[in-house]
Amino acid sequence: MNSYMVAPGIRFNDYLFTEPKQLCEWERPRYAGILAILVRDPNWAPRPFEALFFGEFGNNSQEVLLPNGQMRLSGAAATGGLWVSVLPAPFSTTNHRLEILKQLAWAYNPVWQTKGSATAPSELARKLEELEKKHEEQTTQVRLLLASVNKFFEPQPEPPRRQIGFLPQPVTAG
Repeated sequence: MNSYMVAPGIRFNDYLFTEPKQLCEWERPRYAGILAILVRDPNWAPRPFEALFFGEFGNNSQEVLLPNGQMRLSGAAATGGLWVSVLPAPFSTTNHRLEILKQLAWAYNPVWQTKGSATAPSELARKLEELEKKHEEQTTQVRLLLASVNKFFEPQPEPPRRQIGFLPQPVTAG
């Protein structure tokens, strides 16, 4: 008997998904999680499955976030060529699941995943404005710092010095 146990499933990054199941037989679980749509590919190791898409589904939601809001299945789905694997995350938040999706999409570059930025243009404009504001603040701080450093290199006023040597006392008439 082995001294260790290996959980059944398929691993993407540090996340252990369930054992792949054919898409035509799959039913969406009632808990929140992340799904991976897979296709058999003998070039992938240690398991012969390539990820085509990573999506998330939430608690009590009826929809799964799939490419372009819907999944266009080719003949591969009807013939059982597509597989599904799920990462259960029943107590996760939407933001947490979306962060995991970003990590997985970056690591595996799935074919069905959107190639463009998931960020809306208005969000990008807001982020650009924030960066410009931070840049202006930092530029002002650097200028102030340089101005204060330059004061060290300006000639300093010298206090009056006492003459060296013996000085006779002035004689007063009296």
